[in-house]
Amino acid sequence: MSDCIFCKIANHEVNARIVYENERLVAFHDLFPAAPTHLLIIPKTHYSTLNDVPAEDAPVLGELMTTAARLAGELGL
Repeated sequence: MSDCIFCKIANHEVNARIVYENERLVAFHDLFPAAPTHLLIIPKTHYSTLNDVPAEDAPVLGELMTTAARLAGELGL
């Protein structure tokens, strides 16, 4: 989706303070944090809602959750 800010971050078209990236996910600091440490972790594939995630892409949602837990541990959260 060409006007999606998250897609632009995932494609490195918009600068972000990226803390983790692989072929499926990207994690970065929120531009307007609501907490001392506020990261966003997104799939690189654009999905408007969870209802739009096809069954064959469901594993990326699990990877997102395990990545969140690992990053939280690494950051001492």
